[in-house]
Amino acid sequence: MDIMILGVRIDRIRIWKLREQCRIWLSGDHKKGSLARVVTVNPEFVMEAQKNKEFRDVLNTADCAIADGIGLFFASLLLYGYKKRLYRITGVELTWLLAELCSMLGKKLYLVGGMKGVAEKAAIVLKKKYPSLQIVGAEEGIPHIVTRASTAFQEGLCWRITDTAPDVLLVAFGAPKQDLWIATYAPLLPTVKIAVGVGGTFDYIAGVVPYAPQWVRDIGFEWTYRLLTQPHRWRRIVTAVILFPFTIIKRKLYGTT
Repeated sequence: MDIMILGVRIDRIRIWKLREQCRIWLSGDHKKGSLARVVTVNPEFVMEAQKNKEFRDVLNTADCAIADGIGLFFASLLLYGYKKRLYRITGVELTWLLAELCSMLGKKLYLVGGMKGVAEKAAIVLKKKYPSLQIVGAEEGIPHIVTRASTAFQEGLCWRITDTAPDVLLVAFGAPKQDLWIATYAPLLPTVKIAVGVGGTFDYIAGVVPYAPQWVRDIGFEWTYRLLTQPHRWRRIVTAVILFPFTIIKRKLYGTT
């Protein structure tokens, strides 16, 4: 079951159910060019989607849209009540889940995105926990999203990925770049069964950026921790903790979602 938050579809899915769905995607028959797109929606995604129709369409046509952001949980409570609340699953949690499944099922994983060296560091951490995990590629991000001038570069990236025949592709270009890129180049990734835009996940797994303690995340104050440890993100934090709640409340008052 899914719900709409400001015109963006988000699935009400628990992590154990998502794990089972990913197992099905990885284990079942795979039709060439029919990868499953998973998007990790947070309040910034929703706000960007208000002005970016292409991004909104990509989010709303994904095979699974998880709620990565405590703000979405509270928004679902306000708009739909406790029985239709969203369940938060972070990009970090999903990455560990996919790494575990790939290790168990003998599937291949490819990491692309982040600053120089970050994907490689994240790969080392993942391999340390799952020694049998096959990580067939880990490379830094691309400088810009799809343009005519960059088509050859983008296609070259697809060729490098395809040459290693990964089953799972994690893309950390940031939003909306990562999800637009996956949707655009899916036909050039014939072996990929699951593709996920994971934002800053590699930074957290690699230890480049400190991850908020569990108790801080549980009480919904991760944004405060991020503001203290990453003050340069203040504009994004303002969007998530001020503009998004204000828009949700306004929509609630007018009876639309």
